[in-house]
Amino acid sequence: MKFNNEDKKVIKRILYLFKPYIKKVTLILVCMLISAGISMMIPRISQQLMDRGLLAHNYKLLIIFTLAGLALLLIEQGLGFIETKNRIYLNSIIPYTLSKNAFKHTLRMKMQSLNDTNTAEIMSTIGMDVGNIGRICDSSTFYILSSIFKMVGGFIGLLLIDWRLTLMVVVIVPFRYILVKYIAKKRKQLFEEYLKLNKDFAAFYGDTVSGVKEIKLWGLDRIKIGKFIKGQRELININIKMGLIDKLNEFSETVLFQVIMDVIYIMGAYLVFQNSLTIGELFAFITYSSYVTGPISAILNIGYNFVNIIPSAKRYFDYMDREGEPYGRNRGTESFAGKDSEVVITYEDVSFSYTNEKQILDKVSFEIREGEKVAIVGANGSGKSTIINLLLRFYQPTSGKILLNGIDINSIDLREYRSMISVVSQDMYLFNASIKENITLNTKTNELNIHKAVKECGIDKFIEKLPEKYETVVGKNGTGVSGGEKQKIALARAIIRASKILVLDEATANYDMESEAAVNKFIGKELSRKTAIIISHKPDILKYVSKVIVLENGSIVDIGKHNDLCMRNEQYKKMMEAHETFKDNQAI
Repeated sequence: MKFNNEDKKVIKRILYLFKPYIKKVTLILVCMLISAGISMMIPRISQQLMDRGLLAHNYKLLIIFTLAGLALLLIEQGLGFIETKNRIYLNSIIPYTLSKNAFKHTLRMKMQSLNDTNTAEIMSTIGMDVGNIGRICDSSTFYILSSIFKMVGGFIGLLLIDWRLTLMVVVIVPFRYILVKYIAKKRKQLFEEYLKLNKDFAAFYGDTVSGVKEIKLWGLDRIKIGKFIKGQRELININIKMGLIDKLNEFSETVLFQVIMDVIYIMGAYLVFQNSLTIGELFAFITYSSYVTGPISAILNIGYNFVNIIPSAKRYFDYMDREGEPYGRNRGTESFAGKDSEVVITYEDVSFSYTNEKQILDKVSFEIREGEKVAIVGANGSGKSTIINLLLRFYQPTSGKILLNGIDINSIDLREYRSMISVVSQDMYLFNASIKENITLNTKTNELNIHKAVKECGIDKFIEKLPEKYETVVGKNGTGVSGGEKQKIALARAIIRASKILVLDEATANYDMESEAAVNKFIGKELSRKTAIIISHKPDILKYVSKVIVLENGSIVDIGKHNDLCMRNEQYKKMMEAHETFKDNQAI
């Protein structure tokens, strides 16, 4: 099968996977080479056993050649054991490495790439594609390499016995090549179509599971089931076609091999009758011909075998080539970890857009000094969360820059930088683990600090009522607790981390009034030494902040204290009044 330039690049990347294990690959190849040499000797020994032992009635030579054949067989099997042991190791370690690298890359991908990728698609890439690529390490691939050695030796053996019979074997090979080329091309087309359909189905499945609530509410179950059945039928039809192609390949190989054997028997018998060939040589020739015809099929099938691997490898490498976050510190950059320097956050003419069409932020500039509590308010879509996402380096500004103590945040080691910031948002994720594990995560702390943080967040009474208390498992994304309790656990997590900067993005949205009042008081008084950035429309918490930044359509329209803004900024005043009206209606 002919590979295009893109396919060749993919094959090179696949073969590069073996580089760390070159010693094991070399050992496998050496074992194969020696085994091929032994395989060359066995037909000759069988020939001598038949001609000089069995047909000549020489019992002594019969025993000698039998024992010699047995000894060679034992050596060959021993080498086969060493080869298999190392091959199984490669067959395990290569898929493991691919999966590990894909998992690490997923955790380090840029947020925009992750947001554009369905979870089911990621699982399909890590699962099915890795499995397909891993097949390059299975027995069939190494069988091809072994077959090449055997074919060369077998061809030499054929020529040594009779060139005329050898010619009959060689003549049939082009027919097999033409068939394999056609079948492999068809198989590749079908498999690429299968991968596309499977990717689309995985995306549909993930989207359906994520939207199951809306499906129930809007009665979409029959429509979704219909689409499921249609998608599965398309996959089944492609599978059937690929199965038939595989059978056609197997059929053509079997028929051509049988044709070769029939020709050898007919021509060989004629030569035996003419005393131009011994019976032992005829049977040796048949054995050698299997060394040639079998490997020829395997070698011609290289392209056929790769048609399944290459599309998966393309998709895997495309996934791995997606841009990741810049982990690792640039040389010469100052480290902030463990230093007591004052934290100053500066936005200098920061603009941002997800696409070139719509500007989310437009030349935003402000400064937050150590210990300040700064609130950011504005209508939905005004750019509040985008300011936070840029600070967290989930996205990069299209222009302008963000500074920490006068240094561009992009020049600071990402892991170290994010360790300085604790975030609590309305939709914080809780892992399917205990409350204690969700609070501490990777933070090293003691029981006293955990209990203190839990009490400050107002969740201590709730935890104490649970049978397992702190060891209670919250379920996937906190399904075992309410929205308010989730946010309290998330706030406790942020307090435990003891970062210099605290970001609260609608952090009390699901709190009851009593809990919210307690947390607001805690934020205003107990966190006096922390720098806090708060996104909220609630006047109760805005009273505690140093200043409020008012956003409108991605631009800052005013900055000031809460009371001052209520008096001078009509937009801000209406926003606060609207919230108070909403709050009163909820109370009724």
